[in-house]
Amino acid sequence: MVLAFATPLGDGTSIQAEVEAARFGLSWSLEMGYKNIILESDSQLLVAWIMNRAQHPWSIDNQLRKLQQLIGQIKQFKCNHIYREANCAADSLSKHSHKITSPQVYFNSQQLPKETKAYHQLDMQEVTNFRRRKTKRIKEPP
Repeated sequence: MVLAFATPLGDGTSIQAEVEAARFGLSWSLEMGYKNIILESDSQLLVAWIMNRAQHPWSIDNQLRKLQQLIGQIKQFKCNHIYREANCAADSLSKHSHKITSPQVYFNSQQLPKETKAYHQLDMQEVTNFRRRKTKRIKEPP
């Protein structure tokens, strides 16, 4: 683990939060001197917009433009979609961001919130996570 963070982003949509999180992570990575970066996101839309495979809405144009400027500074950049189940630690930090009032940055696994730390440990042990789909029960008439 190099860095993990949770930051309250206030009002907005989930996709705005995804873009802001990507900007924060890339900005920090560039400041630390990293030039070969792989960005993983559980948002297929964000990945498509970053890779210019789909048209983004005008409402996030400024955010996405700033993100693209950061990407332009990276020597080697790759952006991948991964399912949320393959990124439980990041999903846990996303949920944690709703409980905090100021940004929190973690530089080692011991600093992580309790639930996130547990997911990170499972990741380090390469424990498989399964994607579950809820099924609706159909009630039989009497």
